[in-house]
Amino acid sequence: MALSGDEIRRRLREFAAAWGGYAGTERSEAQTFLNGLLDCYGSDRRASGARFEERAGGGFMDLFWPGVCIVEMKRPSESGRLVEHRPQMLGYWQRSGTPASPAPRYVVLCAFHRFEVWEPGAVYTEPRVSFDLVELPDHLDALLFLAGRQPVFVSDQTEVTREAVALVTDVYRRLQERRAAEPDVLRDFVLQTVWAMFAEDLQMLPSHLFTRVLDGLLADPTRSSRDDLGQLFAYLNEPNDRPSEGVYAGTPYANGSLFARPARVHLDREELALLREACESSWRKVEPAIFGALLQGALGKERQWALGAHYTAEADILKVVLPTIVEPWRERIAACRTLADVQTAQAELMRYVVLDPACGSGNFLYVAYRELRQIEGELRRRETDMRRSAGLREQQSLPVFFPLSNMKGIELDPFAVQLARVTMWMGHKLAVEELDVDENVLPLVDLSGIRRGDALRLEWPRADAIIGNPPYHGSQRLRRELGDDYVEWLKSEFGVGVKDYAVYWFRKAHERLETEGRAGLVATNSISQNRNRGSSLQWILENDGVITSAVSKQPWPGEAIVNVSIVNWLRGRSRQIVRLDGEEVGSISASLTASKPEAEVAQLSANRSRGLMWVQRPS
Repeated sequence: MALSGDEIRRRLREFAAAWGGYAGTERSEAQTFLNGLLDCYGSDRRASGARFEERAGGGFMDLFWPGVCIVEMKRPSESGRLVEHRPQMLGYWQRSGTPASPAPRYVVLCAFHRFEVWEPGAVYTEPRVSFDLVELPDHLDALLFLAGRQPVFVSDQTEVTREAVALVTDVYRRLQERRAAEPDVLRDFVLQTVWAMFAEDLQMLPSHLFTRVLDGLLADPTRSSRDDLGQLFAYLNEPNDRPSEGVYAGTPYANGSLFARPARVHLDREELALLREACESSWRKVEPAIFGALLQGALGKERQWALGAHYTAEADILKVVLPTIVEPWRERIAACRTLADVQTAQAELMRYVVLDPACGSGNFLYVAYRELRQIEGELRRRETDMRRSAGLREQQSLPVFFPLSNMKGIELDPFAVQLARVTMWMGHKLAVEELDVDENVLPLVDLSGIRRGDALRLEWPRADAIIGNPPYHGSQRLRRELGDDYVEWLKSEFGVGVKDYAVYWFRKAHERLETEGRAGLVATNSISQNRNRGSSLQWILENDGVITSAVSKQPWPGEAIVNVSIVNWLRGRSRQIVRLDGEEVGSISASLTASKPEAEVAQLSANRSRGLMWVQRPS
């Protein structure tokens, strides 16, 4: 049975997350990698006739699928040098065909973390598309020949996002440099314009209203954006007195606090032209998961470092979201045996709360929300199937949708708080479009649950799952970055002395978890070292915690050059599968004591007593 596009994308997200940290050789894992990639597209290698290590002239093709494709693999370290391997790849293709059996149409050159897709028999002298492993889910159409279907080569979604962000950021910087308005007004203006451009591309604003207002301003120099755009934003904030004629006719009521202060800013002609160019971007294709680049560009590097903010790729976010949120819910769905089971799971999903206490621009929250909406869809399909099997009617009651307001966040920077809300509102509309459900997205949902504050000083809301990427500050930098008074407060509040900043976040997250609650956090890999381990991971284990999976060490993308550890854990459960660096190492029970954790790992797997895995000894 052919897989749906949504199912292929889901599988590819997990595949990219699983292989994102691989840094080994081509020979040791190429076949495992390719079998997994084919499985993402619902293809069985042996059944389809694809073969490993097929001779072609003086060499061997890593994968030869007659009539379909050739795949040539290189080690991850060659990701930046694929151009040097193109002659070998094209040579294999030229020697792979015969008069009776032409060469396959497509060729993939892959270094695990980087893909090039070629169509060498056509007129193309360059790859049809090139992309990184983290972008694979967005490029699923380019490899559809792996599912026996016609591929579609489209522009890079990530690049669309970056280009749109760059244009908006350019406008912001120009306005900031000439002090066109107070800083708070400028930040409001940027976020209100971003939402407006997204909204008109997805028909929330009628007839490209925002673009038409800009066109009118460019055509008539006597008019000012302070008046015209300011009026549009004011109407978006006004629940009554909707205009029924003129350029603003049909303007919806948006609010959601986004337009509570309609930003009135005068743009000069060059700034208007830049903003008009930004309207040409395909905002429908802008990816909220990487929209944090706007935050990165707008704040500037020095400000960004002071806040400990870092851009995170989606595949890396999934290394937290999948084991903490998605996999437990999939286990729950698989365990449903009756219609009542499904309905109970649906009711619990509606109450399920996710918290990111260092949410930045909202990328972790967005990815978690998107995955939870997919879970909602899976439960709905499961209910429908069970009703049909039992000969029952389709459910006639009003549909219930996973609440956007269940996504909670805390962030110190006020601009990031607003940006996170915009990211989530964008995600809400995209989820409704993808699931094709009749759910209102306007007025915008109240997201006051994403709020400003120092999370370590605040009381956290109740949450079933806590996820995120807390700020990176080593213990020796704390006083310089945060000040003596703050460090003294940390010592007093947590009672563990001066540790890496992440230690305090791990402790507070675990304290806030209820029984069977889960958490997944990213930290610098020093969290696993003796100076920090006893106050964080070991302390979690000594207080009813079970580490369920961990990535012991991997490079983290973005401006910060840093190796990180990713730790997922739960609070109090009878038994739990344990994974380290993506490999299952055994099953443990959650006891109340912890002793000789390294020996416990040795019990589970003789060659895996390394890295980040400390577990409790079964009782």
